[in-house]
Amino acid sequence: MEDKFLMENVLYASKVINDLYMHGVIESSNDKVMLLFNKLIGESLKMHNELFKAMETAGIYSTNNVEEAKLKKVKEKIENSCQKCNCDTEK
Repeated sequence: MEDKFLMENVLYASKVINDLYMHGVIESSNDKVMLLFNKLIGESLKMHNELFKAMETAGIYSTNNVEEAKLKKVKEKIENSCQKCNCDTEK
């Protein structure tokens, strides 16, 4: 199997597992269970980061920075929407 295919699938599985661990932390019934899920999510996020870096190094996964002008445009759009609905968000 191709490395890209395997790494993408492991990355996806890592996202699913992290989501489950997050719910374990949030919904745990006692401190012992919460601490265990918290430890597990920390370890899993570290592995996820290492996999992402390996994919980036291999040229499989790349990110691009967004131009400042585009960020400003989206921010203004959101702020204008919030002003129209009078929601209590901080600017």
